Amino acid sequence: MTAPPNRLLAIALAVLIGSSLVADVQADDPSDAFQAIQAQLAAAKKEQRASQKQIALQTAAVAVAKKRSVDLEKQLKESQQRAAVAAKAIVAARTAEAASAKKITTLDAKLQQHQKVDGLLAVAAAVNAQVDAATVKHEALLDQLAEIRKAQFDQQQLGNKAASQLKTAQEQLPKTKEELTKARATFDAVGKELDVARLAMSEARRTVRTREAAVQPERVRLPKAQAALAQVNASVMSLQESLNVLQAAAKATGGDPVDAGAELSASIAALKPLQQRATELVAAVDASVVEAQKQVAAGKTALAAAETKFREQQARYAEQSSSHFKLQLQVADLQNADKLHQKQIADATAAQEQIATQQKELEPKIAVAAAEVEKLRTDYVSKQQIAEAAMEPLGRFVSFSKHIAPIFAKRCVACHNTRTASGRLNMNSFATLAKGGESGAAFAAHDADSSMLWAMIDDESMPKDADPLTKEENALIRQWIDVGAPLDAGVVATADLFQVMPEIAQPLPPKTYRVAIPVTATAFTQDGTILASSGYHEILLWKTDDGSLIRRITNVAERVYDLEFSKDGAQLAVAAGTPGQLGEVKLFSVADGKHQKTLVRTTDAVFAVSYSPDGKFVAAAGADRIVYAMDIATGETTQRIEDHADWVMDVNWSPDGKQLVTASRDKTAKVFEVATGRSVTTFNGHGNAVYSVAFLIDGKSVVSAGSDRQARVWNPADAKEIRRIGGFGSDIFRITVTPENHLLSASADKNAREHNLADGKVIRTFSGHKDWVYTLCYNPQRKLIATGSYDGEIRVWNSSDGSVATSFIAIPKAAGDATVAAAQE
Repeated sequence: MTAPPNRLLAIALAVLIGSSLVADVQADDPSDAFQAIQAQLAAAKKEQRASQKQIALQTAAVAVAKKRSVDLEKQLKESQQRAAVAAKAIVAARTAEAASAKKITTLDAKLQQHQKVDGLLAVAAAVNAQVDAATVKHEALLDQLAEIRKAQFDQQQLGNKAASQLKTAQEQLPKTKEELTKARATFDAVGKELDVARLAMSEARRTVRTREAAVQPERVRLPKAQAALAQVNASVMSLQESLNVLQAAAKATGGDPVDAGAELSASIAALKPLQQRATELVAAVDASVVEAQKQVAAGKTALAAAETKFREQQARYAEQSSSHFKLQLQVADLQNADKLHQKQIADATAAQEQIATQQKELEPKIAVAAAEVEKLRTDYVSKQQIAEAAMEPLGRFVSFSKHIAPIFAKRCVACHNTRTASGRLNMNSFATLAKGGESGAAFAAHDADSSMLWAMIDDESMPKDADPLTKEENALIRQWIDVGAPLDAGVVATADLFQVMPEIAQPLPPKTYRVAIPVTATAFTQDGTILASSGYHEILLWKTDDGSLIRRITNVAERVYDLEFSKDGAQLAVAAGTPGQLGEVKLFSVADGKHQKTLVRTTDAVFAVSYSPDGKFVAAAGADRIVYAMDIATGETTQRIEDHADWVMDVNWSPDGKQLVTASRDKTAKVFEVATGRSVTTFNGHGNAVYSVAFLIDGKSVVSAGSDRQARVWNPADAKEIRRIGGFGSDIFRITVTPENHLLSASADKNAREHNLADGKVIRTFSGHKDWVYTLCYNPQRKLIATGSYDGEIRVWNSSDGSVATSFIAIPKAAGDATVAAAQE
């Protein structure tokens, strides 16, 4: 605590006086000391009074100052408070300014990013415009080539037609000449017949004219005779009337009527002969006229017949003349056809050569144009992908292949696929999704709220009868639609979702198995030292000699259905699948187990895989009913065959590598041409599911087996059955043909067997398994057979005597395993 100012002053004076007294006592004589002290005391008292006065003055001043200090302190406190508030405001303002500056920096950075993206999009759009222009140019050249090929085809047709016509003309000329000779003879004969008919017609006309001339006088006489008869008849009638009057008068006067009319009676009697002759004359003339008219009519009838025959002969003559003339022309044409058709052939050949020259000149241009289109398209895809990668962090792009396709593949495709399109909405690919379903378009780009797909996901009606999508999945789908529902650059719209979505590493297998699992696939390396077998999400490599585990190869689907080593033993092909979800064909390095390539990804399990004889291709087939052929070097699918109606359980190559043979659950086995995919033959002999099939060593026969408990040998050319091998107690799951042309088989009757394919006789039965024998493989170098059964047991047999070389349960041990983890990919 600080001492008051007046007390401090007193202490200071005391100290000063004390020190002076001491100094004086020490310096002066003792006699003078008293006076000196008194003088000093008086002086000190005076100084004290002065000091007290000063103290009083100062105390008053201090009191004033204190009061002033209190006022100042109060003002200072208020000022400090105001300063504190101002300072806080300044801090808040500075914080806000810093936040604004940071926001400005962030927005400026975002603006620059958006501007950069816009620039990238503009660059990509410019390249795409170049792609469009180059495509138009390329298509124009292709159109020209199509026109040239059409013209070449037309000229070939003209040449072929001319050659055919020339050959036909050369073949027809002798026949036509022969026909012309015959036609000439017929024509001459018809000409003679026509002349005869003409003469007969002329004769008939003369006869008619003669008869008409003969009837004319009679016609003239007939009226005269009729007039004379009429006159006689009139005279007789007049006399008769007079006689009647005279006799009536005589009778009236009483005279004799006979006598009175005797004279008139005599006159009438005298006229009677004349009347008779006149009557007979008229009758004779009339009969003569009638007869003459009949003769004329008969003549006319004969004339009409003659004219008809003449016309008929004229028609025949004209027909024969025309036929003869045509044959003459044909002979002339055929005789001239050689030169004509030879010229046509020469003209067509010249035109083809000219067209071929044009085509030869055009094809390099097309190749250059195609290369330019491909180069520009590749450039566009690259630039568009860069732009998309830059847009994604800005929320302007959502990758369909990376984010959306995996959701649809996992949660939607089971109900919305090609075979079972619920609501007619197929979600197998972007293209089919964009097509929509029975309710219309699935989505409206840039407008999720108006999209049927989003509405059904948002109200949880999709997926039906399943857990709803997660919030993250919902958010991705909504954002994807709102940014325009884009498809990633370079992704084919019609490709299946499994083909466009990134490949996801499969789950790791358990460290060991609590129980054994069925062995569904086995395979030997070429030298027979390593045996591969199926596991759970893995392939197990074992030493053949002692059954010890060499390596566990992971990153495969849940179930492994088929295995095959390459000829050099360096590569392992695996057919696997998780039923109802995915199927795959993968290639692995045998040396370190690393995943080399995925050749096939499907929506269901793949059951079979097979290397081509030259080792350059792999064939595969499975539950999607499709048979694939893939180029190992490029990974491209070279052939895709869809011909079976149900799962394809097995596929193998012909010895020459030109054909594939398949076994299917649709009860058939089929042979296909690899180059074209054309179906060659279909074998229907099993009548039940066919599980396995293979060519015999000579490639001229095929053997297949299945649930009918029969192995059947048949001709791949005509599908006729050659031989049937029986004696199996249950389904036959797997067969293989050895170089000795023996058939090895694995059956659900718990046995493996060896048959001679030449005669179908059983050579040996490999017994001892306690459950179904699912699979087997053969190593010709060491004469070993490996069988795998449902209970997880693998047995390695000596094929020469049927003895067991080794056997073990295919369970990997937990400690010391050499494992290739998916995370190392």
